[in-house]
Amino acid sequence: MARSSISKEELAIEAATEVFSRYGHARTTMGDIAAKTDMSRPALYLLFPDKDAVFAAVIQRMDEQKHRDIKTAIARLDGLHAKLLHACKSWGSHGFDLIEAHPDSADLFDLRFPAVRKVYDNFQSLVADLIRDQVKAAGIAEEPEVLARCLVFGMRGLRETARNGKEMRRLIAVQVTMLVRSIDDGT
Repeated sequence: MARSSISKEELAIEAATEVFSRYGHARTTMGDIAAKTDMSRPALYLLFPDKDAVFAAVIQRMDEQKHRDIKTAIARLDGLHAKLLHACKSWGSHGFDLIEAHPDSADLFDLRFPAVRKVYDNFQSLVADLIRDQVKAAGIAEEPEVLARCLVFGMRGLRETARNGKEMRRLIAVQVTMLVRSIDDGT
């Protein structure tokens, strides 16, 4: 898409994504976003009422893109383990890798922000949808949404203990394998 055909709002979100990804929410100002967008602060305020509104738009856009990428990739994979492993590594490692590169970006994953909570809800729904049929077929009493929540927030805990991206991906693989085996065993 030609840059001239992109709306000012999209340009601002694109620029804000770069700024928030590098400096996080706390260190980013509307002035930083305006400068990166090559527009004045008053012009940016015409598009977004405040920094939180820009942040929410950035988080939503990042989430939508990540979900599209995951869904496209898992459509080509066979079996629950492969699909779930790809989805979890892609989703869970992305944030870890970003924080490793830019430590200030950690607040892009802060659950105090409603937009971030929505990202977790969206991924939890994706995981629940992936495991639903096998959970039902195995006769497991626990709802897929509960199992998905355990996996998703367990991955959040792994981020606190992993020493690097490679270890994070390995720990995610262990967690996914344990869940899939428990579903396969019907326990």
